[in-house]
Amino acid sequence: MKKTIFAGIVTLVLAFVTSTMSYAMTSLDDQSLSDVTGQALFTLTKETDSTQSLDFFKLGFQAELALNANIKSLQLGCGGDNGAGKCDIDISELSFGCVTNASGTCITLPGVAGQPTGTDPNNADTNQAGLKDFVLTNPFFQFAIKGGSNAATRQVVGIRLGADKAEGPMSIGSLASYSGYLTGKTNLNIQAQTNIGVTCQGGTAGCTSGAAKYSGTAYGMPSGGTVATAYLGVKDAEILNLGIVKVRYQDMTIDTKAASSSANVTAKGTRLTQVGISNLELGKTVDDVVNGLTINQICATPFYGGSGCDVLTGPQLANSLMPVLKTGIQIYMKQQTLIGLGLAVPIQGTFETDSTYSGKLTTLLNDYILPYNLNNVHQLDVNSNLFGIALTALDSIKYPGYADSVGKGWSMYLQDAFTLNINDSLTNLMSNMVQNGKAAAGNITTLAPAYRNCFGSLKFC
Repeated sequence: MKKTIFAGIVTLVLAFVTSTMSYAMTSLDDQSLSDVTGQALFTLTKETDSTQSLDFFKLGFQAELALNANIKSLQLGCGGDNGAGKCDIDISELSFGCVTNASGTCITLPGVAGQPTGTDPNNADTNQAGLKDFVLTNPFFQFAIKGGSNAATRQVVGIRLGADKAEGPMSIGSLASYSGYLTGKTNLNIQAQTNIGVTCQGGTAGCTSGAAKYSGTAYGMPSGGTVATAYLGVKDAEILNLGIVKVRYQDMTIDTKAASSSANVTAKGTRLTQVGISNLELGKTVDDVVNGLTINQICATPFYGGSGCDVLTGPQLANSLMPVLKTGIQIYMKQQTLIGLGLAVPIQGTFETDSTYSGKLTTLLNDYILPYNLNNVHQLDVNSNLFGIALTALDSIKYPGYADSVGKGWSMYLQDAFTLNINDSLTNLMSNMVQNGKAAAGNITTLAPAYRNCFGSLKFC
């Protein structure tokens, strides 16, 4: 199926042209001609870019091309000047279009345990009502010509397949390699949770000390306690010492409010496997979460020792102290996040206030560009005026309208073309950042599987 997308589009365009011409060859007299208005199916335009010493010739089709196609494997630019062993573009199970429910919403294929399910995960035959196409409005071929003023030295140094507008669902089974330019937006939505342990769950991997006391069995609150429903996974530390009573992170469960942020996704280069999520403002997100948390259960160690809970300490007293404790909690969680992401934690200066130091940590986390593996991306809802696939012979060419150049070989251009919605719990996100290293490795969260684009039970056809 290599390169079949181009052959398929050309075939479809030629079929459309042939069909149109079969109805167009009708003899008209002068009177009939005077009553007819029309527009050419093909247009040819030239644009000169003196900064690159290139001329761009665009052969456009004034038409709307609706695609519904599945490509088992799209591999472009394998080996060659960009190196052996990989491809410039390497996508398996690529789909343009989707199967929809009765309301026109794309149906998401079944995933694995813990993976988001998508807007409509109902794959029953009775829910498969229709198809939604991937639409190219005014598709075109654009040729980059070097030395265009001299016929003897004129060279074609690039060819681009694009459209004035590309819109519709696009699905990816696995994206192993991407070349070109890609931008989008990420919406991070952290779900509210109740009764979650601040530290890790006893008995789980990586939880060798400081396990949450509410882990596994309800700890001995005078009024009776409940087991934590989930765990943040940060390391244990002392949070409060009143002399007669001491409180550690492992001694409490908390309730958190929802938090959200938006960020840009940018990738540029050859044979990329990751994108960088910038402006995610992780530091601000930690502040927002801590500002919204309340203590659900607390079990302070009494000054006289023992394994029970101090009867003088409870959620009401602890929450009354939260305004005093929040800055310390924010500092600690930000330090833990920096360590989990593999970043250096600055030392607090002797005369540096907690507020100033917390702000410094916030800046470091806000500036962090979070890596995200492209093989996690499966659903794209494209809406772009600059969608294109190009083959370039020069080290780089900036095609008309492009915000940046693309490199030598095959490339794809997707600017402002999609939105990644990350919806996950605080416990999963924090655990992935501070405990298991998934965030630093590019897997802070998984995304929904590809859209269904086959009727019946087949996942790909």
